[in-house]
Amino acid sequence: MLDFKRILEEIAEKYDCKIWISEKIGKRWSFYRDLKAGREKFLPAELLVENKRFGVFAEDFPEDKKDEVIPLLKKILDKLE
Repeated sequence: MLDFKRILEEIAEKYDCKIWISEKIGKRWSFYRDLKAGREKFLPAELLVENKRFGVFAEDFPEDKKDEVIPLLKKILDKLE
């Protein structure tokens, strides 16, 4: 299994954001395991990518850099399925 936590930490450091993976439970989202990285900025969370069961959220992720990470994040979510 890939080290998803390490990947999230690298993304958080590179883009100076907070990023985490959540799992859908009914109509709600819940943090999934300890898959989060970055420091809390108390800004609105944005859903970057999702599949049927999981989603990746971020705070303060640069809009113009999303295309750089979305393919990697999709692969992570596919492996969690």
